[in-house]
Amino acid sequence: MLRNVVKKLTKNLGLKILALLFAAVMWMGVVNLDDPPMNKKFTIAVTVENEEAVTSMNKYFEFDSESSNVTINVLGKRSIINDISASDFKATADMSRLIQRENENVVPIEITALRYASKLTISKRTRELKVTLEDLMTQRFVIQPVAQGSPAEGYALGDMSVAPNRITISGPKAVVSKIDSVKAPIDILDMSTDITDSVMPVILDKNGETIDTTRLTISVEIVTVRVDIVSEKAVPIKVNYSGKPADGYEVIAAKADPATVTIKGPSDILNTISAISIPDTDISVEDADDEFEQKLDINRYLPEGVSLSNSSQATITVKVDIEQLERRVIHVPTRYIAVDGLPEGYQLEFNDQNVDIEVYGLTDDLNTLSASALRPVLDVSGMEPGRHVGQLQLTLDSEFIVGDTSVSFTISSDSNDDETNTGTDDVQTDIDSDTGADTGSDTDVDQDDESSVDDSRTRIDDLANREEE
Repeated sequence: MLRNVVKKLTKNLGLKILALLFAAVMWMGVVNLDDPPMNKKFTIAVTVENEEAVTSMNKYFEFDSESSNVTINVLGKRSIINDISASDFKATADMSRLIQRENENVVPIEITALRYASKLTISKRTRELKVTLEDLMTQRFVIQPVAQGSPAEGYALGDMSVAPNRITISGPKAVVSKIDSVKAPIDILDMSTDITDSVMPVILDKNGETIDTTRLTISVEIVTVRVDIVSEKAVPIKVNYSGKPADGYEVIAAKADPATVTIKGPSDILNTISAISIPDTDISVEDADDEFEQKLDINRYLPEGVSLSNSSQATITVKVDIEQLERRVIHVPTRYIAVDGLPEGYQLEFNDQNVDIEVYGLTDDLNTLSASALRPVLDVSGMEPGRHVGQLQLTLDSEFIVGDTSVSFTISSDSNDDETNTGTDDVQTDIDSDTGADTGSDTDVDQDDESSVDDSRTRIDDLANREEE
């Protein structure tokens, strides 16, 4: 029975095989009529893998702009082709497979289908992508906060901070080497309170021009900048000095240039500051005989918590003006001398008609000085009859230094008071009538003026002696 079955199956075997093949072709023809094969092009972005293989060689790589995408031709059934898109493919550039040739560098691109991989035919699955290699450079920079604009009137820029305050930048050496600074700008125009804002760092070259960052890898994209807005105030600079100039010289003025500075700080501290004082220990005029200048850092004299609004004005110049004194001898008639303290029953007679008084001062001041302006007074309180030598007291401003004011006179008693008494009112009247001075002016010299005259007398004596020599 089995033999009969085999015999029937192998009978006309060639015809049967031919019929089978014909049936298969007919089936495929029918199928293709409903879902025929077709081609379609897809453009795929190249994905880079294993970049560290190049950066470990301290190299920066870059694809040609035209090679960042690849276009492939895909063959498949219409139903499948219509169901896929570029996202169903992947083009991978594995940098660990970089090939460095004499004239060019290339990396293979492997194209794979993520769907229907077995049912699709991809032309040129492996391609080469040209790669440009450059030296790689990585640097760290401090981010500098920069204020743009000016605060409201009466306020100034205080402390500024940025967080994070450092940034790492990597890229081609030709680009990174041009970076000079990284700044974080913040607008403070018309602000009167503290500010905090998020800003994007700006990368600049040495000319202050912005550098293109498209080829750079930057560790920080956004930073936070904080700005303190404080009060400000303009105050004068007061100059003090110590010592005495050389004999015959006087300090005319000691001034700072600039004469005022603008300071900033907390308002409660600024309200207590009326001037910036330079101590006398820092400026000495000892034995000076000519004008001089001295530069100082004003920051040394600012209270804690206070600073200059403009730090470039920290250095000031102290100018000390010293001039030589001129000697002038003024001849004063003794009848112009007022007498104090002469008891009743006594009379006083000067032994000379004139007394010479040496006065030292500046030329312009001496030119305006007259005998009547001296208003000399002789105090004879407690003196007994006889010949005496006394010192005159003068009423002069502090810019004058007076030399020897001694005068010789004789006191005698006389029973005829009306004829011999010399009173201060009569003498002062003579002075006023002769010089045209105001008769209502006081002729007394207070104790402070007398002390000033005594303090300068020794110094003037030395000057007078040298001039006589």
